[in-house]
Formats: sequence, structure tokens, C-alpha cells
Amino acid sequence: MANRAAVLARPVMRAASLARRRSILSTLLQTPKSKNPITAQWLGQPTHSTHPELVAKGETTPGITQSEYDQRRRQLVADLPDGSIAFVFSSPMHFVSPHVFHEFRQDSDFFYLTGWNEPDSVAAIQKSSFAQRGYTLTMFVRPKEPEKELWEGPRSGLEAAVAEFGADEARPVRDFARFAKKLIHNDGAVYADLDGEHGLVRSAQCGELRRVLERAEAGARVRRLTSLVQRARLVKSPAELRLLREAGRVSGAAFVAAMRASRPGLSESTLQSTFAHAAKLALANGAADRSALTRPAYVPVFAAGEHALCMHYVLNQAPLRAGDLVLADAGAEYAAYAADITRTFPVTGRFSEPQRDLYSAVLAVQEQMVRLCHASSGYSLNEIHRSSSSALATELKQIGFHAAGRDIDYQLYPHHVAHYLGLDVHDTVDMTRSQRLKPGMVVTIEPGLYVPYDDRFPKAFRGIGIRIEDDIVVGESEADIENLSTDAPKSVDDIEACMNC
Repeated sequence: MANRAAVLARPVMRAASLARRRSILSTLLQTPKSKNPITAQWLGQPTHSTHPELVAKGETTPGITQSEYDQRRRQLVADLPDGSIAFVFSSPMHFVSPHVFHEFRQDSDFFYLTGWNEPDSVAAIQKSSFAQRGYTLTMFVRPKEPEKELWEGPRSGLEAAVAEFGADEARPVRDFARFAKKLIHNDGAVYADLDGEHGLVRSAQCGELRRVLERAEAGARVRRLTSLVQRARLVKSPAELRLLREAGRVSGAAFVAAMRASRPGLSESTLQSTFAHAAKLALANGAADRSALTRPAYVPVFAAGEHALCMHYVLNQAPLRAGDLVLADAGAEYAAYAADITRTFPVTGRFSEPQRDLYSAVLAVQEQMVRLCHASSGYSLNEIHRSSSSALATELKQIGFHAAGRDIDYQLYPHHVAHYLGLDVHDTVDMTRSQRLKPGMVVTIEPGLYVPYDDRFPKAFRGIGIRIEDDIVVGESEADIENLSTDAPKSVDDIEACMNC
């Protein structure tokens, strides 16, 4: 069996036939497995070989097959000019304090194209008319190192990058800069996202590529990659929709649990914890416990009373008070796909008359806007938003709440009615909301109403904040629209029945 020095001298994985690949795995790439047979059996994420209860045969990640990942890469290179190469970077590990790290969350573009769920990784996708798939995939990843894995947890290693994730070639990530020079040797375009945007921090390998390009005086050849990937991510595949349905189902069960737990004196924080725990339990009751596949999709809002006047109140520290409403904006992530649902419910399980009137007005608007989420309507999200503002003014007039259009747009309802949803909560953020809806897009519909303590507005409604949000699959026609969040009670009667059963 190869020793450590021999392995590090020949760390490359090349895919030929499946038999040849397996032969290589069993001989050349036995990185120090022999030194620790325990970590040798571990991978850095669930696969069918390690977690058949989570990843079915033929799947690379839960719910997504290797052929679908391949098709995604084929779709990407189809939009690239001949001879070009795309570098996709993983997320870095983020630290709370020295030696204490946050839970890792992969860069969504990187995950979409590879399914690989480890930091310090790069995927180089080179368009080639000579390649069988029309491209070659070289992955730069952390090799298996038993000594480090005993402290930091398992890694998948070079061999898994080829055998499990479809790479043509895998190399240690420490060699990335050296091989990047060779990969950009021709005059083809280089697609990469080298600048941090939207608060994202780029990996160390991103900086290495920037320096390689500067030394090669190739900066002018660099083009933005994420817009191309986001365009592909915008319309979901059937497999992605199945994962989003499950995220919605799990989140619905968690909302039911939070509503039933609500009572005066309970902390907003306890409701938040109840939601997260119930999402786990919703995946633990079947034949196989799949709770490992869920976690909060984002920092949730559990805003009681006047805290709901803040759009994204996330302190979640105050006690619930009798007579108040709770605005809960929360969602579970399932197998990397997010739910984003908002419900507003009374602390004691019964709406007051002013609360019922306001809630019914917002609900009527929300349901009208959901019915516009089909391609044949010809609407964009921006057009749906404009419709929601005028519809809200109409509904408020019917309950004696007269508000000027400017007050609605800038104070009572200051946020957009919708955004795209998928791997990210605010998915494909570079895609315009002015484009017409297409079947298979997934969007949120979330009108709100936030009445400040202001003499211009009816006294009975002041201090009340309401938002109602569903996750919607855009259909071809109105009959084809699918609501992914129906398991979370939404009507006044359903909420009160849920909380008083």
C-alpha cells in the first residue's frame, strides 16, 4: 500500500472508465487511510455509500442526481465561448472567535454546480469540444488527512471528488495557484467572481486566482460568472421542486408547533427554539430519521406586539403579552433548499376585532397576488408589487382606514411584495424582478402592513404589524399555481382552530 510521501507525489485523480477509476481509488489514492481505518470510512458529507437513508442510489446529494449536476454544468458551458474556463469557489469557513467556527454553509453557485459541501475548494470548468461532456471538471479540494480529520472532522478527499461528484480530475487545493497558471494559458475568457458582493466574503483561493491573473496580465479576460449561474438557477427542476416542497412541509409543521406553544409570558426566543425543534421532529417521525437535512434557512423573526413594526426584528428577546400579535417570519432549509414563510397570530389564540379586520385586509391582498403568479398573466414581480399596493389601499378603505398612496408605499407597506426563492432565501439576487414570470420559478408573496403610533392613522390599529407570506411555484396558468406553504395555518379561522385545539 502506498505510503504518505508516495501519495502526495502523485495526488491527481483522472476519470477514465469506471473500472479504471475504482482501480485507481483502491491503489494510488489510498492517502494515509492505512494509518487510521476509522477516518478512512468517513466523508465530509452524506453520500449513498455512507448514509443510504439520506441519499438514494444515483444521487450525489439528497434529492439531486449526478446526472442533474452534470446537466447543470453542460447548461453553463453552453453559454460560454469556446476555450473559456469558469472558476467557482466554495465558501470559506467563518469563525466566531479563535478556534470556534460557525456552522458551515456552502456558496450556492458552487453547490448548484458541484454538490460539494466543504470549504477551501475550487471547481474549474473548462469548455472543450474534445471532451465527451463538452467540458472538463477539475476540482481542487482538501485531501484526506487522518491527523487533521480527528480534530476537524471528516473530509471527502480527492478520490470522492471523482468517484462521487463527477470530477474528471482532482488535486489538492494547496496546488490551486500553480495549476491555475496552466489552466489560463490560452487566450480564452476567464469567468470568475473575484469581488465580494452582498456581504459575502470570498475564499483564500479567490485571492490566489486574482494574483495569478494579475501576474499574467490577464485581468481584461475576466468576466462575471454568477449572473450566468443565477439565470440557470431561476427556473427550478422537478427534483428541486420536490426539495422545496419538503422544506415547506417541514416549516408548516414548525409553525403549527409555535402557534400552539404561544402564551403570555413566554419569550420570543422560546418560540424561535420551538420552531427549530419542531422542524427537526417533522423529519424524525418516518421510517428513517432525516432531521440531519434541515436547519434554519435564516435568522428568523419572532416579533411580538410593536416589535413587528420593524421589518427584520431578530432580537427575539421579549416576553409575549396577552392581546398582542406575534409576527413570525421563519423557514427551514431542507437539503440546502429554503422555505421562507411568514404568519401573524394572536398570543392568546384569539384575534381582537381590530386585529381581525387588519389581518383580513392583508390576507385578501395576499391571496389576490398569489393568483397572479402564472406565466399567462404576463406579470413580473414588480408589476405584482404595484398591484398589491393599490389592492391594499382598496381593502383598507373597506374597514375605514383611509391612507394616501404615499403613506402606503413609504410607511405602512415599505417593502417589496416578492422575491425569488431556492438555494438562497433571497435567491438569484442579480436577476431582475422586472422580467415576466416563467413556469417553474419559485417566488414569495408577502404583503404587509405596519401601523406606527401616528395620529394620521386610526387609533385602534396603531402598533400593529402584520405580514403574510407564502412560497409559490409559478404555473403556466392560474390552475397550475402551487402553494408550498399550505401546511402553515393562514386564515383567521384556521389559526384560531390550530391554537385552541
